[in-house]
Amino acid sequence: MAKRQKVSRRALGALVRERQAEIYRYLRYLGAGRSVAEDLVQDTFLVVCNEGLPPEVADSGRQGPWLRGVARNLFLRFCRSSKHQPVSADPLYLERAEAIWSEQFLRGGDGFDYVEALRRCMEELAERQRYALKLRYAAERSRTEMARLLHMTDNGVKSLLRRIRTALGQCVERRLAVEET
Repeated sequence: MAKRQKVSRRALGALVRERQAEIYRYLRYLGAGRSVAEDLVQDTFLVVCNEGLPPEVADSGRQGPWLRGVARNLFLRFCRSSKHQPVSADPLYLERAEAIWSEQFLRGGDGFDYVEALRRCMEELAERQRYALKLRYAAERSRTEMARLLHMTDNGVKSLLRRIRTALGQCVERRLAVEET
């Protein structure tokens, strides 16, 4: 087995700037909460700092998949050791999640076309829909709290969020399909 290559501070800084957001989004996609994802992103780059990069990814475009693998393994370890709030993560599910992430989100690129499409689709939403998303995902409000603030029932909020997610998914797919042609 070839020895890992140490990474200079400058190279590590560049790697963090280039890949940090991707690794964070990936961990959130796998199901990590915000603070857990932030901690695991740091841990992922600590692995690089302390252990270096394998020779096969040190100077190639394979850094993203390798870093996601490190992050995925750290997330699995976290899930297995979480005592106060048990989380289960099936390794087969996480492998499939990587395949879906690579095929659907990255689509042969860095994933920013997907993020840009989502941003534009969000701009097309009605103000009430954007507010509902902000309450749910930015403020992390419960459906009950959202129902009170939006003057709706819990089931109404559930339906609203489902419709918004469906509309956003369809919008993103349309935008990405147009960009591919």
